[in-house]
Amino acid sequence: MRVKPSEVYFFDERKHFDLLQGLERLWEEAGLASLIGSGDRVAVKVHMGELGNVTHVRPPFVAKIVELVRKAGGKPFVTDTTTIYPGGRFTASAYLETAAFNGFTQQTVGAPIIIADGEKGFTGERFPVRRRIEGCGLGEVEVASALLEADMVLVVSHAKGHLLSGFGGALKNLAMGCTTKRTKAKQHEAHGVVLDSSKCSRCLECVKACPYQALEETPEGPPKRLASKCFYCLTCLFNCPSDAYKLERRGKERFQVALAHAATAVAEALPKIAYISFIHNVTLYCDCAAAGAPILEDVGFLASLDPVAIDKASLDLIDQAGVRGRIGVKPPDILGKLNGTSSLRHVETAYRLGLGSLEYRLVEVKLREERKVLEEEG
Repeated sequence: MRVKPSEVYFFDERKHFDLLQGLERLWEEAGLASLIGSGDRVAVKVHMGELGNVTHVRPPFVAKIVELVRKAGGKPFVTDTTTIYPGGRFTASAYLETAAFNGFTQQTVGAPIIIADGEKGFTGERFPVRRRIEGCGLGEVEVASALLEADMVLVVSHAKGHLLSGFGGALKNLAMGCTTKRTKAKQHEAHGVVLDSSKCSRCLECVKACPYQALEETPEGPPKRLASKCFYCLTCLFNCPSDAYKLERRGKERFQVALAHAATAVAEALPKIAYISFIHNVTLYCDCAAAGAPILEDVGFLASLDPVAIDKASLDLIDQAGVRGRIGVKPPDILGKLNGTSSLRHVETAYRLGLGSLEYRLVEVKLREERKVLEEEG
């Protein structure tokens, strides 16, 4: 029996001027207000950008979503989780400072901002991974506590590239963005990390940089990695001046398989969920770093109840828009190819796990706008 395609609502910002009004129209057409009961606590889950990143979802869009939640009778709070790598979001207190620098405060978004996994990033509740395929070793996920206290979660995602998964959207926002450091680490463990001792200069920069004291100096030879302490944050890899660290063979593919399993388990653990994705300021890399300039024109916003379908639609729309100045890189999955992997791996795995559908019906949402052009006389 053929499965009915999931509906993905699409506002094409290239055809309109008023983007905030377009977001409201998208909300209405997708029927998201009907999912919110009077007095429901609604988590607006959004990546508020690493320190130095300027291409994340902008605060005015989040403020508009908060406004719409309130109009529907909900009690919104804006939320995200800490990171496993050291930086501006490593702890809850640091994250709140970074969020404020990036323009996210209670005053600007109109709702409290709560870091869902606590100060150090280990506050959550464990849930089993009920189904596993392709030899995935992920047995459980630890969902950030504040998300479990919500009656509904709005997963607000920035569609962009990612060094490990090729593409980051709704599924990655579920898998990484809704879990504690322990579960982030278990997903990253799938890609592994290998030290090429022939390249190691024994400068010990990796030992100094490791936030978990998982590397120790040896009398001779390269540093020793203590597997029981390692969170696979790749701080060693990014800080090694000799490029002695690398991922295990097919590490990106295994990482994506773990990502899909985590996303599925998180979705099962959370209450009602809806998804909004922004295809603008699309960069080659994710919002966890300064990601450079956008590589394609801004496209628009999507809304759906299906995370697989909204990610597949995002990838398709990005492919259709094309990438600036990247001759020879052709669809499908432009972002995946630019990042040396296939983004479809985690999207298709999530589909196989029953999280959503690869088939979708794109429903375009429009505003009635009059475009006026000022013409000079003569």
